[in-house]
Amino acid sequence: MIELKKYLDFPLEKSYEEPIQKRLFQNMKRSHIAFQGLIISFQVIMMLSISLRPGGPFLKPRRTAYFSMYVILAVITLAVMIINMSLVKRQPLNHRFYFRINYFYMGLLCLWSTAVTLNDQLGGNGLNVFTYVMLTVAVLTISKPWHNILIMGGNFLLLNYLLPYFPDPHGADQTFNNLMNSLFTTILAIAISTIFYRNRIRKEYDQIIITEQYNQINDINAQLHQEVLTDKLTGLFNRRYLEDTVKNFFRKNQEDHHNAACMMIDIDFFKQYNDTYGHQAGDNCLYAISQLFARDIQDEDACLIRYGGEEFLIFLFGNSSLDAGTKAELIRSAVEQGMYHTAKVPKRPMTISIGLYQESPMKETDMERFIFRADQALYEAKKNGRNCVMEYRQQPMP
Repeated sequence: MIELKKYLDFPLEKSYEEPIQKRLFQNMKRSHIAFQGLIISFQVIMMLSISLRPGGPFLKPRRTAYFSMYVILAVITLAVMIINMSLVKRQPLNHRFYFRINYFYMGLLCLWSTAVTLNDQLGGNGLNVFTYVMLTVAVLTISKPWHNILIMGGNFLLLNYLLPYFPDPHGADQTFNNLMNSLFTTILAIAISTIFYRNRIRKEYDQIIITEQYNQINDINAQLHQEVLTDKLTGLFNRRYLEDTVKNFFRKNQEDHHNAACMMIDIDFFKQYNDTYGHQAGDNCLYAISQLFARDIQDEDACLIRYGGEEFLIFLFGNSSLDAGTKAELIRSAVEQGMYHTAKVPKRPMTISIGLYQESPMKETDMERFIFRADQALYEAKKNGRNCVMEYRQQPMP
């Protein structure tokens, strides 16, 4: 019973029912509206054909019944189509109401086919309308199998209950033939609608799984890419990021003739600190100082790189580079005033040396030359006693 219930209801995990219904709505809405437009056109043609016959649509009660049913189906279909079109345009999309409207319309089509078929019996016609409408509904519906059993099965019972009241005009007893033919048509329609429904559900489910897996792969790739470009200890970008990303950013600013500045930063006497307090303390110190750098340039148009060991590189572009010397001094002063310590390391200040090179506006100097000149200025800062900022000065030609 559990398996049967699952087969006749939503066949997958309930958590997927809502997203699958949304996808079904998105994929089926245009075809449903087009089909409804086709039905309206066909009903108009039928109304015109009856109206143009001698005596018009009201000559005989049976002809009037046909005409009335064509008008009723056209009007109701037009109303459903207008509602569906409004639902398609509405945000957020109300897919649940859309499906309820279409369940109603599916039941209406089935009832309409029964009414036309009963009227056909008075002229000695068969179950043609009942058959093609039921099969058409089976192909187009996207409702659960038990919905189809209720609607189509109920329509089958209603037809065969009313057929004796619409006898064949020639006196032939078609009860058994009508019962067998309508039963076969109903079973076939339910089977087709069930197969189509499950296939559509499975297709949308597969698409959702593929999308989820694709997003997961993208997230993993983005994470791996971030890890490749990021220094694990400090969380700052590394030299690979410098080559892969900053180089292009540098070139773009150079082409636009923006300003640029480069700071090469080195922690003073870091090797002695490492040897005295251990590598763990050294790593803690590197992390603390790197976070201070990140804090001081977070609102700037800048790129912060851990260049290697205790060396850091900062590129400033545009207006951010105009007062690069002042920014460098603020960074140096902030580090000097900080106290880096752990349980095993006494409070003590650390200092940094900064080499600065800037161009305003940028010339044809490439990024490697920028870094080289900032490094040359850093070398001068170390020669000058460390804990200072030195700007690169072009050496005069001899």
